[in-house]
Formats: sequence, C-alpha cells, structure tokens
Amino acid sequence: MRKLLFFLLPILILGSCDPIVDDKSIGGILNEDQLSLVVESTSEGSNEILLENNTPGIAPYWDYIIDKSTKQREIVRLPFMGEMTITFTGLCDGGTVTTTRKVNITKIDKPAAEEWTLLAGADPNGKVWVWDADDNSTVVYGTAGYGNDYAPGWSTFKLGQQVIEGKVVSPDEEMIFDLNGGANFTKRNTSGAELEKGSFKFDMSKQKIRDDGKVWSIGQMEFSGATVLCGSSCWDNNPVYVFDIISLSEDKMILAWAAEGLDFQVWNEATFWCFKKK
Repeated sequence: MRKLLFFLLPILILGSCDPIVDDKSIGGILNEDQLSLVVESTSEGSNEILLENNTPGIAPYWDYIIDKSTKQREIVRLPFMGEMTITFTGLCDGGTVTTTRKVNITKIDKPAAEEWTLLAGADPNGKVWVWDADDNSTVVYGTAGYGNDYAPGWSTFKLGQQVIEGKVVSPDEEMIFDLNGGANFTKRNTSGAELEKGSFKFDMSKQKIRDDGKVWSIGQMEFSGATVLCGSSCWDNNPVYVFDIISLSEDKMILAWAAEGLDFQVWNEATFWCFKKK
C-alpha cells in the first residue's frame, strides 16, 4: 500500500499542474447587413438628422461630415442641401465593420451653427471673399505678435505688393465658400478661372485665451485640398491649411497662423490675413 501511494503521488501532482485552456473565441466581425442603424431626417427633407445604432454589442463611431460622434443616439443638424453620406464604423469583438447611409436634405428648416452662414451665406452659390481693402493703401496681410496682436503690424503688405519671390498680394483673386452638397471652398481669378478647389470645416471650441482672460482666437478653421489667398506664412510658399479665427462677422474675417510649437503670447511671430465679403 505504501509503495502504491509513492507511485500515485507524482501523477496527482503532475495532473494538478496541467494548464487551463480557454477555448472561448474573441468573436467575429459582423457583416454590414447585420447592423441595425437608423439614419434619417427628423421630418421629410429636413437638415436635422437622427443617427441611431440599435445593434447589440457594438460601439458606434459616426462621421457625419461636419463632426464625429461616439453616441448610440445623436441628433445633428447639417448645413447642406442635397444627398449626404453618413459613415458608421462599429467596433465589435473581432474588429470593426464600416458602412454608409445616405440621406437627402431638401430644406434647411433647423438652424445649424451660425458660422456656416457667416462664411457661406444663404445663397446656394455661396459667398465670395476678397482682401479687406478698398484701394492699394490698406494693409491686408503680414506679421505681428502671436497671441499679442489681432492684425498685421510688423511686416505689412498691401494689394499688389510682392511679399517674397513668387508671391504677390493679388487683387485679381478671390475665394468662395458654399454649402451646395458639402462644405466647398474654391479659389479663383476674378475672371472666374478656378485655381484651387477643396473643402473646409471649423471647430469653435478650439479657442486660444490670453493670460488676461481675453479671447485671442474664437475658433479654428481647417481646409483640405485648397487654401486661402496668399495661403502661406509671409516668408515661404509652403501652404497653410489650419488657421486660428481671430474674428468673423457677416462681412469681415481675420485669420492667423503661427508655426507649431511656438510659445503663445511672448511676442513670437504669427502671420495674419484680413478678408471681407465682396
């Protein structure tokens, strides 16, 4: 009996050390047709859109053109007319699944953020912007203090002046913001010849506040595929696509840009652009 115990003991010990194997699968990726989504106007043709994910176990990520959302249910207001494409990405156990839904907007019956109208107006053809000068004596472009100043005041340029080789503050160019089917931006000659075409968006939560509590920039505007008149810093021709919005009204706009990493409000240099409604 004693010999038998000595024989069984190593077997019992080894048996108790066998690894625990978990055969549970991490799960699969759903197909698009397995998603239960609602993307529709809250009333016929309205620019107010309901986004709703009713798919169990799916974490949602909505891209509704002007912004993003991770809510299961969201009501958004788009400022555009026409057929809009909403993109949905669902995170499931095995990965992600992405699909799109279309919604047709035939009327702007719910007010969107006022900045859309300030920039593009209510006309489907959009709003035309030019340099903020009535003649060649007004400074419209140049440099000043980043966080300290609100318009060009150090190096200054007027209509028709050459800034550096290959760059002139041209009175013969203009830019158009329109909301016809999307947030469209066009730069063209005053004769109508297109120079660049792209899109734009803004984020009014990205303000910059001075130490004294005064708002220096009221938000941020970003372009894709095109940029504004003289759309680079004063001292090079590398295009700038993201600008601080210093001011924006029905008929006036001032933008600014400073190189990434520059300290704010310590008299570093920023470039400024001054525009007006044509």
